[in-house]
Amino acid sequence: MTSLAGRWLADYRRMLKGPELEEPFDVYLYRPLAYLVVKAVAPTPVTPNQITAINLLPGLAAAAYFWRGTPDGYLIGAALLFLTNVLDCADGMLARVRGAGSLTGYILDGLADYIIQGALFTAFLHGIALRHGDPRLSLYLGIPAGLSAAWWCSRLDLLRGEWMTRVHGRRRDPHGELADLERQAVVWRQERSHWLDRALVRVFALYVRLWYSGKSDRPVPGSEESIDEWMRRRRPVLRLAVLMGPSTHITLLIIAVLTGRPEWYIWTSLVFGTAWGLSVLALRAVRERRPAARRPKGYRHAGRAVGCGPGDASETADG
Repeated sequence: MTSLAGRWLADYRRMLKGPELEEPFDVYLYRPLAYLVVKAVAPTPVTPNQITAINLLPGLAAAAYFWRGTPDGYLIGAALLFLTNVLDCADGMLARVRGAGSLTGYILDGLADYIIQGALFTAFLHGIALRHGDPRLSLYLGIPAGLSAAWWCSRLDLLRGEWMTRVHGRRRDPHGELADLERQAVVWRQERSHWLDRALVRVFALYVRLWYSGKSDRPVPGSEESIDEWMRRRRPVLRLAVLMGPSTHITLLIIAVLTGRPEWYIWTSLVFGTAWGLSVLALRAVRERRPAARRPKGYRHAGRAVGCGPGDASETADG
């Protein structure tokens, strides 16, 4: 029995992205349950993309229950949201097990995440407005809280992408990824095939041009800094950043609705979440400046390497 548990633990650890990249709630709560899902479906023909598509059902159902703003609606919605996050971890883990990841797969996963999260937060704010009989809390505080959470998750995507690129070599410049995909999309269009993949390429193009439009987002080769030095500077920043990642937000939302105080999540996200994100970015800026004072004249520092966007339905993804 001990030997079996040891094998399962080692197997589970191989499905993780890396200790610096994982959120605590994922490692100790959601991913262990997702691991059981992966063990069950791995021998079957079920694909990571199919899990991604199936995950839309509990995600949108949770939004429907949150929309009601009732105690029963919150209870059922919280359970469905918990299941949604477990499945969101499972698709990426299954892709890593099979080595069957694809760029269009992670785009599909990211698109599903945006659909679910947008529907959930809209329904959540509607439920709060019904609960208080006044929409002002949702409008004046809820919307800024949602924008703050979205902003920080996008910044965390960048920090994770930098680490994946430099340490694991599992990501490239998103502009390069987009260029490759657009060339492939031309072939698909000429063949009149892969209509879904072509649609996903257009979605990815919009995402890249929205979030990675600056020249500083493109990696610049030729850094003289060692990978060990780079990791030493970035590890504390990344470890702090993931403490307030998407799964943490989801968990705080679940706790808030289960305790009958959904508005608590608004305050947590708006005040604490924003302050946390700004503090992490300030720490990053400080640690980036410190090596500059010790560099010799003429030192050329590489530009910031970035990762791909949201989602985890592929080996290169975040789930």
